[in-house]
Amino acid sequence: MKDYLLMLRDHECRWVQFSPDEMQRIIQKFAAWNDSLRRDERLLGAGKLSQDLGLTVRARGDELVVDGPFSEAKEAIGGYYCIRAESVEEAAALAKGCPILAYGGTVEVRELATVLKP
Repeated sequence: MKDYLLMLRDHECRWVQFSPDEMQRIIQKFAAWNDSLRRDERLLGAGKLSQDLGLTVRARGDELVVDGPFSEAKEAIGGYYCIRAESVEEAAALAKGCPILAYGGTVEVRELATVLKP
């Protein structure tokens, strides 16, 4: 088995269109997907990123520059899952179950070359 990172990308502003009841139903869909990954012993970890845009740290010569808070991408990463799968194809098949896809978002699947344990 290999470890994969699923990066959930979307336009954050898209979610404000939903009523509180609709958002609750969407959250329940994510909870059900989480439960299925956990039950199948595929889920290693997951998280939703804060709606704050955060900062970007870059090296420019010998200096570290902090930019932001802003996002330069059309779609920002809003959350992530670390999962275990036999292959990238299997990881992509699992990603197809992510509820964000039904709302116009995307899931980027990347194999983790190294996993550091605390």
